[in-house]
Amino acid sequence: MSPIDDDGMSRRKFMRQSAVLSLGLAGTPISTLGQQPVDSRTKEGRTLNANSQEMLTRFGLKYPIFQGAPGGEALAVAVANSGAMGAVSLTWDTPEQTFDVVTRMNEATEGNYYANYVLHFEPKSLDRALEAGCPIIQFSWGIPKKYIVAKVRNAGARLGIQVSSKLNAEKAMQLDPDFLICQGLEAGGHVQATLPLADTLQDVLRLAGGTPVLVAGGISTGQDLRLAIESGASGAVLGTRFMATKESDAHDVYKNSLVEANEDSTVYTICFNRDWNAAHRVLRNSTFLDWEAEGCPDTGSKPKEDDVVAEHPVYGKAMRYETVPPMQGHEGALEEMAMYAGQGVGQVNDLPTAGELLERLWREFERS
Repeated sequence: MSPIDDDGMSRRKFMRQSAVLSLGLAGTPISTLGQQPVDSRTKEGRTLNANSQEMLTRFGLKYPIFQGAPGGEALAVAVANSGAMGAVSLTWDTPEQTFDVVTRMNEATEGNYYANYVLHFEPKSLDRALEAGCPIIQFSWGIPKKYIVAKVRNAGARLGIQVSSKLNAEKAMQLDPDFLICQGLEAGGHVQATLPLADTLQDVLRLAGGTPVLVAGGISTGQDLRLAIESGASGAVLGTRFMATKESDAHDVYKNSLVEANEDSTVYTICFNRDWNAAHRVLRNSTFLDWEAEGCPDTGSKPKEDDVVAEHPVYGKAMRYETVPPMQGHEGALEEMAMYAGQGVGQVNDLPTAGELLERLWREFERS
Protein backbone atom coordinates (compact mmCIF):
# COMPACT_ATOMS: atom_id res chain seq x y z
CA MET A 1 0.00 0.00 0.00
CA SER A 2 1.36 3.40 -0.93
CA PRO A 3 2.27 5.84 1.85
CA ILE A 4 0.19 8.40 -0.10
CA ASP A 5 -3.35 7.84 1.12
CA ASP A 6 -6.55 9.73 1.81
CA ASP A 7 -4.91 12.07 4.27
CA GLY A 8 -3.76 14.07 1.25
CA MET A 9 -1.14 16.74 1.28
CA SER A 10 -0.37 16.70 5.01
CA ARG A 11 0.37 12.99 4.82
CA ARG A 12 2.62 13.43 1.79
CA LYS A 13 4.43 16.29 3.48
CA PHE A 14 4.98 14.18 6.56
CA MET A 15 6.40 11.35 4.50
CA ARG A 16 8.80 13.79 2.90
CA GLN A 17 10.00 15.02 6.26
CA SER A 18 10.26 11.58 7.79
CA ALA A 19 11.32 9.50 4.79
CA VAL A 20 13.59 6.89 6.22
CA LEU A 21 12.78 4.70 3.28
CA SER A 22 15.42 5.57 0.80
CA LEU A 23 19.05 4.78 1.14
CA GLY A 24 18.69 3.04 4.44
CA LEU A 25 20.32 4.52 7.51
CA ALA A 26 24.02 3.73 7.80
CA GLY A 27 24.98 1.64 10.77
CA THR A 28 27.38 -0.85 12.22
CA PRO A 29 31.18 -0.55 12.44
CA ILE A 30 32.66 -2.64 9.64
CA SER A 31 35.54 -4.72 10.94
CA THR A 32 36.43 -5.68 7.38
CA LEU A 33 35.04 -5.37 3.91
CA GLY A 34 36.77 -8.52 2.80
CA GLN A 35 39.17 -6.84 0.38
CA GLN A 36 42.78 -5.95 -0.16
CA PRO A 37 43.71 -2.29 0.44
CA VAL A 38 44.16 -0.29 -2.75
CA ASP A 39 46.95 2.13 -3.65
CA SER A 40 46.43 5.58 -2.17
CA ARG A 41 48.01 8.98 -2.37
CA THR A 42 48.31 11.84 0.08
CA LYS A 43 46.96 15.34 -0.43
CA GLU A 44 47.17 18.00 2.28
CA GLY A 45 47.82 15.36 4.90
CA ARG A 46 44.82 13.23 3.89
CA THR A 47 45.19 9.74 2.48
CA LEU A 48 42.59 8.88 -0.14
CA ASN A 49 42.46 6.57 -3.13
CA ALA A 50 42.46 8.09 -6.60
CA ASN A 51 38.73 7.54 -7.12
CA SER A 52 37.97 9.33 -3.88
CA GLN A 53 40.19 12.26 -4.78
CA GLU A 54 38.50 12.53 -8.16
CA MET A 55 35.04 12.40 -6.56
CA LEU A 56 35.87 15.29 -4.21
CA THR A 57 36.86 17.40 -7.20
CA ARG A 58 33.89 16.35 -9.31
CA PHE A 59 31.31 17.19 -6.66
CA GLY A 60 33.09 20.09 -4.96
CA LEU A 61 33.36 18.38 -1.59
CA LYS A 62 35.76 18.65 1.32
CA TYR A 63 34.87 15.24 2.74
CA PRO A 64 34.11 11.94 0.91
CA ILE A 65 30.88 11.65 2.88
CA PHE A 66 27.27 11.66 1.69
CA GLN A 67 24.29 12.08 3.99
CA GLY A 68 21.52 9.48 3.85
CA ALA A 69 18.30 11.06 2.60
CA PRO A 70 16.42 11.14 5.95
CA GLY A 71 16.75 14.06 8.31
CA GLY A 72 15.03 17.05 6.74
CA GLU A 73 16.12 20.20 4.95
CA ALA A 74 17.94 21.82 7.87
CA LEU A 75 20.20 18.82 8.20
CA ALA A 76 20.80 18.64 4.44
CA VAL A 77 21.81 22.31 4.38
CA ALA A 78 24.09 21.91 7.40
CA VAL A 79 25.83 18.88 5.88
CA ALA A 80 26.27 20.57 2.51
CA ASN A 81 27.58 23.80 4.00
CA SER A 82 30.06 21.84 6.13
CA GLY A 83 31.74 20.28 3.09
CA ALA A 84 29.93 16.97 2.57
CA MET A 85 27.01 15.95 0.32
CA GLY A 86 23.58 16.78 1.74
CA ALA A 87 20.41 14.90 0.84
CA VAL A 88 16.65 15.34 0.77
CA SER A 89 13.95 12.78 0.05
CA LEU A 90 11.30 13.85 -2.46
CA THR A 91 9.47 10.59 -3.12
CA TRP A 92 6.27 11.58 -1.31
CA ASP A 93 6.29 15.33 -2.00
CA THR A 94 3.73 16.96 -4.19
CA PRO A 95 5.20 18.62 -7.29
CA GLU A 96 4.59 22.02 -5.66
CA GLN A 97 6.35 21.03 -2.45
CA THR A 98 9.22 19.60 -4.44
CA PHE A 99 9.75 22.78 -6.44
CA ASP A 100 9.85 24.78 -3.21
CA VAL A 101 12.27 22.37 -1.50
CA VAL A 102 14.71 22.41 -4.40
CA THR A 103 14.48 26.19 -4.71
CA ARG A 104 15.31 26.62 -1.02
CA MET A 105 18.15 24.09 -1.19
CA ASN A 106 19.68 25.87 -4.18
CA GLU A 107 19.51 29.19 -2.35
CA ALA A 108 21.01 27.78 0.86
CA THR A 109 23.84 25.64 -0.57
CA GLU A 110 26.39 25.51 -3.36
CA GLY A 111 24.47 22.69 -4.98
CA ASN A 112 26.29 19.87 -3.19
CA TYR A 113 23.14 17.93 -2.35
CA TYR A 114 21.05 15.24 -4.01
CA ALA A 115 17.37 14.34 -4.05
CA ASN A 116 16.40 10.72 -3.51
CA TYR A 117 13.47 8.92 -5.15
CA VAL A 118 12.37 5.46 -4.02
CA LEU A 119 11.30 3.60 -7.16
CA HIS A 120 8.83 1.36 -5.37
CA PHE A 121 6.70 4.47 -5.84
CA GLU A 122 6.20 6.59 -8.94
CA PRO A 123 8.49 9.65 -8.93
CA LYS A 124 5.57 12.01 -9.49
CA SER A 125 7.46 15.16 -8.55
CA LEU A 126 10.60 14.50 -10.59
CA ASP A 127 9.72 16.91 -13.39
CA ARG A 128 9.30 19.79 -10.95
CA ALA A 129 12.51 18.89 -9.13
CA LEU A 130 14.40 19.13 -12.40
CA GLU A 131 12.56 22.28 -13.41
CA ALA A 132 13.66 23.90 -10.16
CA GLY A 133 17.27 22.96 -10.89
CA CYS A 134 17.98 19.98 -8.65
CA PRO A 135 21.66 19.23 -9.35
CA ILE A 136 21.70 15.49 -8.55
CA ILE A 137 18.97 12.85 -8.62
CA GLN A 138 19.57 9.53 -6.87
CA PHE A 139 17.29 6.49 -7.18
CA SER A 140 16.91 3.57 -4.80
CA TRP A 141 14.78 0.41 -4.67
CA GLY A 142 14.77 -0.01 -8.44
CA ILE A 143 16.51 0.75 -11.72
CA PRO A 144 15.16 3.91 -13.37
CA LYS A 145 13.61 3.51 -16.82
CA LYS A 146 15.53 4.97 -19.74
CA TYR A 147 12.99 7.74 -20.25
CA ILE A 148 13.46 8.81 -16.61
CA VAL A 149 17.23 8.84 -17.06
CA ALA A 150 16.76 10.91 -20.22
CA LYS A 151 14.80 13.49 -18.22
CA VAL A 152 17.59 13.73 -15.68
CA ARG A 153 20.28 14.07 -18.34
CA ASN A 154 18.32 16.57 -20.45
CA ALA A 155 17.94 18.77 -17.38
CA GLY A 156 21.70 18.74 -16.84
CA ALA A 157 21.46 16.88 -13.54
CA ARG A 158 23.75 14.10 -12.38
CA LEU A 159 22.53 10.57 -11.78
CA GLY A 160 23.11 8.23 -8.84
CA ILE A 161 21.73 4.73 -8.29
CA GLN A 162 21.67 2.59 -5.17
CA VAL A 163 22.68 -1.03 -5.76
CA SER A 164 22.88 -4.08 -3.55
CA SER A 165 24.22 -6.96 -5.66
CA LYS A 166 26.42 -7.77 -8.65
CA LEU A 167 23.49 -8.22 -11.04
CA ASN A 168 21.83 -5.09 -9.69
CA ALA A 169 25.04 -3.14 -10.35
CA GLU A 170 25.31 -4.56 -13.88
CA LYS A 171 21.87 -3.18 -14.70
CA ALA A 172 22.65 0.16 -13.11
CA MET A 173 25.92 0.57 -15.02
CA GLN A 174 24.07 0.20 -18.32
CA LEU A 175 22.63 3.65 -17.59
CA ASP A 176 26.07 5.28 -17.19
CA PRO A 177 25.45 6.76 -13.73
CA ASP A 178 27.65 9.42 -12.19
CA PHE A 179 27.94 7.39 -8.98
CA LEU A 180 26.68 4.24 -7.29
CA ILE A 181 25.73 3.70 -3.67
CA CYS A 182 26.44 0.12 -2.62
CA GLN A 183 24.18 -0.72 0.31
CA GLY A 184 24.79 -3.57 2.74
CA LEU A 185 22.51 -5.52 5.03
CA GLU A 186 24.04 -3.64 7.97
CA ALA A 187 22.03 -0.54 7.05
CA GLY A 188 19.05 0.80 8.94
CA GLY A 189 15.80 2.13 7.56
CA HIS A 190 14.22 0.25 4.68
CA VAL A 191 16.98 -2.07 3.53
CA GLN A 192 17.25 -2.94 -0.15
CA ALA A 193 20.29 -5.16 0.45
CA THR A 194 20.13 -8.85 1.35
CA LEU A 195 23.88 -9.37 1.85
CA PRO A 196 26.55 -7.65 3.98
CA LEU A 197 28.76 -5.08 2.31
CA ALA A 198 31.72 -7.46 2.41
CA ASP A 199 29.86 -9.85 0.11
CA THR A 200 28.98 -7.30 -2.55
CA LEU A 201 31.40 -4.38 -2.64
CA GLN A 202 34.23 -6.06 -4.50
CA ASP A 203 31.97 -7.08 -7.40
CA VAL A 204 30.37 -3.64 -7.54
CA LEU A 205 33.76 -1.91 -7.63
CA ARG A 206 34.93 -4.09 -10.52
CA LEU A 207 31.79 -3.36 -12.50
CA ALA A 208 31.91 0.37 -11.73
CA GLY A 209 35.44 0.91 -13.01
CA GLY A 210 36.11 4.63 -12.69
CA THR A 211 32.58 5.46 -11.57
CA PRO A 212 32.57 6.50 -7.90
CA VAL A 213 31.11 3.92 -5.51
CA LEU A 214 30.00 4.92 -2.02
CA VAL A 215 29.18 2.38 0.66
CA ALA A 216 26.07 2.59 2.85
CA GLY A 217 25.41 0.53 5.96
CA GLY A 218 28.00 0.02 8.66
CA ILE A 219 29.56 3.50 8.68
CA SER A 220 29.50 5.34 12.00
CA THR A 221 33.07 6.50 12.63
CA GLY A 222 36.12 7.83 10.86
CA GLN A 223 37.73 4.42 11.28
CA ASP A 224 34.81 2.91 9.33
CA LEU A 225 35.35 5.49 6.62
CA ARG A 226 39.04 4.59 6.50
CA LEU A 227 38.18 0.91 5.96
CA ALA A 228 35.78 1.82 3.17
CA ILE A 229 38.34 4.00 1.38
CA GLU A 230 41.11 1.42 1.74
CA SER A 231 38.75 -1.18 0.31
CA GLY A 232 38.41 0.88 -2.87
CA ALA A 233 35.24 2.85 -2.25
CA SER A 234 35.23 6.55 -3.12
CA GLY A 235 33.36 7.45 0.04
CA ALA A 236 30.56 6.52 2.38
CA VAL A 237 26.91 7.32 3.07
CA LEU A 238 25.92 7.90 6.72
CA GLY A 239 22.30 7.87 7.86
CA THR A 240 21.91 6.82 11.50
CA ARG A 241 24.88 8.92 12.59
CA PHE A 242 23.43 12.04 10.93
CA MET A 243 19.96 11.43 12.37
CA ALA A 244 21.55 11.84 15.81
CA THR A 245 22.56 15.46 15.25
CA LYS A 246 21.13 18.75 16.40
CA GLU A 247 19.84 19.70 12.93
CA SER A 248 18.02 16.42 12.30
CA ASP A 249 14.23 16.64 12.32
CA ALA A 250 13.93 13.46 14.41
CA HIS A 251 12.14 13.85 17.74
CA ASP A 252 14.33 14.09 20.84
CA VAL A 253 12.91 10.75 22.00
CA TYR A 254 14.19 9.17 18.79
CA LYS A 255 17.57 10.88 19.00
CA ASN A 256 18.06 9.90 22.62
CA SER A 257 17.09 6.31 21.82
CA LEU A 258 19.86 6.24 19.20
CA VAL A 259 22.39 7.55 21.73
CA GLU A 260 21.32 5.04 24.38
CA ALA A 261 21.27 2.03 22.03
CA ASN A 262 24.03 -0.57 21.77
CA GLU A 263 25.26 -2.79 18.95
CA ASP A 264 22.61 -5.43 19.74
CA SER A 265 19.66 -3.02 19.81
CA THR A 266 18.51 -3.34 16.20
CA VAL A 267 16.39 -5.92 14.42
CA TYR A 268 15.90 -6.63 10.70
CA THR A 269 12.17 -7.14 10.32
CA ILE A 270 8.91 -6.56 8.45
CA CYS A 271 7.07 -5.45 11.59
CA PHE A 272 6.41 -1.81 10.65
CA ASN A 273 4.81 -2.39 7.26
CA ARG A 274 1.49 -0.57 7.43
CA ASP A 275 2.51 1.85 4.65
CA TRP A 276 5.12 -0.17 2.80
CA ASN A 277 5.64 -3.91 3.06
CA ALA A 278 9.42 -4.02 2.79
CA ALA A 279 12.13 -5.24 5.14
CA HIS A 280 13.66 -2.66 7.46
CA ARG A 281 16.05 -2.33 10.37
CA VAL A 282 14.77 -0.62 13.52
CA LEU A 283 15.47 -0.40 17.23
CA ARG A 284 13.70 -3.12 19.19
CA ASN A 285 10.81 -1.54 21.08
CA SER A 286 7.58 -2.56 22.79
CA THR A 287 5.61 -2.69 19.54
CA PHE A 288 8.11 -5.08 17.99
CA LEU A 289 8.43 -7.22 21.13
CA ASP A 290 4.64 -7.61 21.45
CA TRP A 291 4.37 -8.54 17.76
CA GLU A 292 7.24 -11.01 18.06
CA ALA A 293 5.69 -12.54 21.19
CA GLU A 294 2.52 -13.27 19.18
CA GLY A 295 4.56 -15.13 16.54
CA CYS A 296 5.05 -12.24 14.09
CA PRO A 297 1.49 -12.34 12.71
CA ASP A 298 0.52 -10.82 9.38
CA THR A 299 -1.44 -7.61 8.93
CA GLY A 300 -4.97 -8.08 10.21
CA SER A 301 -3.83 -10.16 13.16
CA LYS A 302 -1.17 -7.93 14.70
CA PRO A 303 -1.61 -6.99 18.36
CA LYS A 304 -3.11 -3.52 18.89
CA GLU A 305 -2.74 -2.68 15.21
CA ASP A 306 -5.64 -0.21 15.21
CA ASP A 307 -4.08 1.89 17.98
CA VAL A 308 -3.22 5.53 17.40
CA VAL A 309 0.15 5.81 19.10
CA ALA A 310 0.94 9.47 18.42
CA GLU A 311 -0.34 12.65 16.83
CA HIS A 312 1.30 15.56 15.05
CA PRO A 313 -0.20 19.06 14.69
CA VAL A 314 0.48 19.07 10.95
CA TYR A 315 0.84 15.43 9.92
CA GLY A 316 -2.04 14.00 11.94
CA LYS A 317 -2.42 10.60 13.56
CA ALA A 318 0.28 7.93 13.56
CA MET A 319 -1.01 4.38 13.70
CA ARG A 320 0.88 1.47 15.22
CA TYR A 321 3.03 -0.38 12.65
CA GLU A 322 3.24 2.66 10.34
CA THR A 323 6.57 3.39 8.73
CA VAL A 324 6.72 6.90 10.18
CA PRO A 325 9.23 7.50 13.02
CA PRO A 326 8.91 10.05 15.84
CA MET A 327 9.55 13.49 14.39
CA GLN A 328 9.67 16.94 15.91
CA GLY A 329 6.13 17.90 16.93
CA HIS A 330 4.91 14.38 17.64
CA GLU A 331 3.19 13.72 20.96
CA GLY A 332 2.12 10.40 22.38
CA ALA A 333 3.65 6.97 22.91
CA LEU A 334 6.68 7.80 20.78
CA GLU A 335 8.72 4.82 21.98
CA GLU A 336 6.14 2.57 20.30
CA MET A 337 6.76 4.04 16.83
CA ALA A 338 9.30 2.79 14.29
CA MET A 339 12.78 4.10 15.11
CA TYR A 340 15.15 3.22 12.31
CA ALA A 341 18.81 2.51 13.02
CA GLY A 342 21.72 0.60 11.56
CA GLN A 343 23.70 -2.05 13.39
CA GLY A 344 26.43 0.44 14.27
CA VAL A 345 24.11 2.54 16.39
CA GLY A 346 26.25 1.48 19.36
CA GLN A 347 28.88 3.91 18.09
CA VAL A 348 26.41 6.82 18.32
CA ASN A 349 27.08 8.37 21.73
CA ASP A 350 26.13 12.04 21.48
CA LEU A 351 24.20 14.70 19.54
CA PRO A 352 26.67 17.05 17.85
CA THR A 353 25.94 19.52 15.08
CA ALA A 354 26.47 18.20 11.57
CA GLY A 355 29.56 20.34 11.18
CA GLU A 356 31.06 19.12 14.45
CA LEU A 357 30.36 15.54 13.45
CA LEU A 358 32.06 15.88 10.08
CA GLU A 359 35.16 17.43 11.65
CA ARG A 360 35.30 14.59 14.18
CA LEU A 361 34.86 11.92 11.52
CA TRP A 362 37.72 13.43 9.51
CA ARG A 363 40.03 13.59 12.53
CA GLU A 364 39.26 9.93 13.22
CA PHE A 365 39.89 9.09 9.58
CA GLU A 366 43.25 10.83 9.54
CA ARG A 367 44.41 9.22 12.78
CA SER A 368 43.27 5.69 11.99
